[in-house]
Amino acid sequence: MPDFNFRDRPDIARLQKMQELYPDANVTSIQTILSLQYTYRVIQSRYDQVFNQYGLSESRFILLIFLYHADNGLSLSDLAFKLGVAKPTTSKLIRGMTTAKLVEKVADAQDKRGVKIHLTAVGQKLLEDFLPVNFQTMNRFVSNLSATEQQQLKQLLNKMVSPEQGQKDGGN
Repeated sequence: MPDFNFRDRPDIARLQKMQELYPDANVTSIQTILSLQYTYRVIQSRYDQVFNQYGLSESRFILLIFLYHADNGLSLSDLAFKLGVAKPTTSKLIRGMTTAKLVEKVADAQDKRGVKIHLTAVGQKLLEDFLPVNFQTMNRFVSNLSATEQQQLKQLLNKMVSPEQGQKDGGN
C-alpha cells in the first residue's frame, strides 16, 4: 500500500459529525493521532530523501550504527534481534550491503562454524560522512522547539506508548 500524505485532513466540524455518529470518537484524541501520523510522514519522507543521497535506507543506517559500535562484529542472529526482524530479512540486508562493500563476513574466532558481520572501511567512511548530515537533519526537525519543549515532547511520546514509562525519562 502506498504511503499517502493527505492534504485534506478533517477539521473540527467533520470530526464533531463523526462524534455524533460514533460516541467513542473523541475529537481531541483523533486530532492528536492524526497530527502525530502527519508529522511522522513528513519526517519519514524528508529522512528518506537524506538517506537516498547516501545510498542508504533506514535499515542499512541502523545496521551500520550497530556494527560501528561492535568492535568484534555481530552475528546474524544478534543483528536480527537488534533490528527486530527475522534472520532471513537480515540475511537479505547483509547480502546487499556486502555487495556494496559496506560490510563483510568474517569467520568467528570463538565458533569456527559461525560468522561475524563487520563494518568495512567503505562502510565506516559512509557512516562518518552521513552522521553530521543526520544530526543536522534531526536538529532541523526540532529547531522550532525549545530544549524544554523537546524534553516535554519526548516525555509525552514515551507516555503514549508506555504509561508507566511516561513517568520516567524514557531511557533516553
